[in-house]
Amino acid sequence: MTRLMVLLLSALALLVWLAGVNQPLFITLHHALAVVPGVVWRLLSMAGEWTLVIGVLLLLAARQPALLPRMVALGLAGVAASIWLKAGFDVLRPPLVLPAGTVSLLDVLPGNASFPSGHAIAVGVLAGVLMPRRSLPTQLGLALLAALVCLSRLAIGVHWPLDVLAGAACGFALAHLAGRVGKSAAPTALLRQAVKALALVLLAVTVWKLGQGKPNEAYVLYNLLTLGLCVLVLRGKTAPAM
Repeated sequence: MTRLMVLLLSALALLVWLAGVNQPLFITLHHALAVVPGVVWRLLSMAGEWTLVIGVLLLLAARQPALLPRMVALGLAGVAASIWLKAGFDVLRPPLVLPAGTVSLLDVLPGNASFPSGHAIAVGVLAGVLMPRRSLPTQLGLALLAALVCLSRLAIGVHWPLDVLAGAACGFALAHLAGRVGKSAAPTALLRQAVKALALVLLAVTVWKLGQGKPNEAYVLYNLLTLGLCVLVLRGKTAPAM
């Protein structure tokens, strides 16, 4: 399913680019999606927050310690791709390009570049890493989650359609490639300690983020969820590997 998602999203991104409809498509979707309350889109967007996604990756590693190298590689690759690609393409966000009044911002406008969407990469990683060996309905549900997060970035007004399509394709591709990273042969006890050490770092970062300000309800909630994931990992309260 991850390979199919990469192909589908890449094809859609190419179509949008070749047809030259990135801006008009954004305007159409942004206005159409305004029928849904802004709080809904902000809450959906949480699934594309990197700290929350990394928390899920650590939880998966806590369940299966041998997967730690794979989860670390996936998290690092996703964050690096988001930072480097944004810096390389340096695309302006919709409110900085379109005439005043065209975009109704539903959240704080990020100060970095637009392409690709970091949230789309993150949710692609999240959905992609959870898809293998799941039932078809579960895989479709994860694909739907990724689509909703991508739409949330358009509704909030901070990304172009091309940003989210390319970002999600990148995230699913990284998740697919991460499946080739071998399992660790290190002692399980050592790997568990490494997972807990990383969870402590994530916990500290999340507490720091909460101390920097609380711009909206989604910001508070996703950070609290991340704290909960860290606590689960540190206490060893994880379900058996599936």
